[in-house]
Amino acid sequence: MNGDGTPLTNWSGRTTHGTASRSFALADLDHDGRLEVVLKNRNAPQLRILHNAMKDIGRSISFRLRGKKSNRDAIGTSITVEAGGTRQTRYLQAGSGFLAQHSKELFFGVGKKHESVRATVRWPSGLVQVLESLPVDHRIEIEEGSPFQAKAFASAPLSDSPPPPTLELQELPSDVQTWLIEPLKAPEFSLPDLDGNVQKLGSLRDSYVLLTFWSTIAPRSLDQLKDLHQDSSALGTNRLHILAVNVDKGDGVQAARSFVNQQSLSFPVLLASEETAGIYNIIYRHLHDRRRDMPIPISFLVDRDGMIIKVYEGTVVPERLLADLKSVPVSAEERMRAALPFPGRLVQSAFVRNDFTYGVAMYQHGYFEQAAESFEQVIAAKPDNADAYYNLGTLQLRRKNFDKARQYLEQTLKLRPNYPEAWNNLGMMAAQEGRADEAIQDFQQSLTQRPNYATAYLNLGNVYRRQKVFDKAQESLTRAVALQPDDPEANFSLGMLFAQQSQMQPALDYLERAVELRPDYAEALNNMGIVFVRQQNYSKAEEQFKSGIRVAPRFDQSYLNLARLYAMRGDKEAAKAVLRELLRVEPDNAGAKQAMEMLQ
Repeated sequence: MNGDGTPLTNWSGRTTHGTASRSFALADLDHDGRLEVVLKNRNAPQLRILHNAMKDIGRSISFRLRGKKSNRDAIGTSITVEAGGTRQTRYLQAGSGFLAQHSKELFFGVGKKHESVRATVRWPSGLVQVLESLPVDHRIEIEEGSPFQAKAFASAPLSDSPPPPTLELQELPSDVQTWLIEPLKAPEFSLPDLDGNVQKLGSLRDSYVLLTFWSTIAPRSLDQLKDLHQDSSALGTNRLHILAVNVDKGDGVQAARSFVNQQSLSFPVLLASEETAGIYNIIYRHLHDRRRDMPIPISFLVDRDGMIIKVYEGTVVPERLLADLKSVPVSAEERMRAALPFPGRLVQSAFVRNDFTYGVAMYQHGYFEQAAESFEQVIAAKPDNADAYYNLGTLQLRRKNFDKARQYLEQTLKLRPNYPEAWNNLGMMAAQEGRADEAIQDFQQSLTQRPNYATAYLNLGNVYRRQKVFDKAQESLTRAVALQPDDPEANFSLGMLFAQQSQMQPALDYLERAVELRPDYAEALNNMGIVFVRQQNYSKAEEQFKSGIRVAPRFDQSYLNLARLYAMRGDKEAAKAVLRELLRVEPDNAGAKQAMEMLQ
């Protein structure tokens, strides 16, 4: 029903209501796989729901997420859906509507022919789940780390609305050019050209650079390279360097070589690494709200200071480049006039880019250097941003650069003393450096700020466990498991605590739970094998060691313990075979070499 008690309005593709809407949200209210529009109006009716009755819109699939180690609403999760050779990626965001919140259910259109799709779910915790053979026209419900459930969409009701009038479709322009109101630092790279010579973007400072991404399967990008080659002399006169970055893979690289040799291009042609292509794709995705992957061809105009000042989607003709080089906006006011397609009066202080968003996106995709650069830019603009200092500290901690990590984390706490994650990370560093008393104090301080912080309890319990202060270790680890019963690390640590005290059955219970939660947990499988050896249950021990080798072929402890088990049982040949397999995987493994010598 509408806000005034009238029935739902069937929506057939466009709205013609004479109301002044102030906000809207999208949600699938009748569970048929189609998003309805909920309008909040200034005048009556104040609430209007437009029922989606569009015809022939193809099939779809949706996802409902629930975090466990990540936040409960799974905010920040990305889903990539692959169907029929196409890929789509969407992120679960908070505040995604205008003065409203869209449904946190993510929808993907998959066309009309596909019977199943493949999806990759990347949770904020770092867990990646790949879901195969998903049925279309279904809602996929998944809890982090657990199998999914597929529920069929409800049948779409028939529409009682008259058919919409035929609208003349207008094609979107294939070439779009955008000056940036606020220039963005171009990520540095070192890439080989077709002859193997390495080209650094930073070596071209004090000159303009056109960074153009191309592929042999995108004919328009080949035409653009030809045009740039023909006018390279005029472009060079204006101190513009062209770097053509090829994004082909496999056999496409050879096709790229053939094209370049045939055309005798006058500018460097570089081969993009997966990392460089991924970084620039993130840059493009966050330049606009649409979060689309960058099209090919696409070009970035980089100024003398290494800042991206203009983006050309599609082809760009040399004449346009020459004109742009002669009229590069310098001041913020000039950039705004060049970037906006209409005149106007700015009623706020300035347009500001959120570099923090770039840093988080780079961090989530594993591009740590670029993430650090983004967070440093945040600090340059806002020296009192505690979150940026914290993330820089976390990045340095991940790299085991403890001095810099401590510097950033201590600055975080100067700005925000009640930052439990910062105290926890300082404790982790102290523990790794062997300063147990300091680590305990840091973890306790973290728990003072957040009494139900399971990670701090886990870390505190492990410090006590290594010190053999078993009563305090059990108290902390039991608390961690109670707060996060489905955390494999907490269950593993509690299992190891019981094993240290020769309490084998509870040790096995918690280790088995850790493996249940994370089937590829090689350390847990290995330690279960050790517990079974101590119980003289050799067949079960052998089974666990073999499982550890299967799920983690490069984890050497499972090989070494399996070889010891065979040697202990008098089967030296079987032990040697296991060690030879380890040496095949890791030829320089010192433990395997030493064990092999002892068996000779």
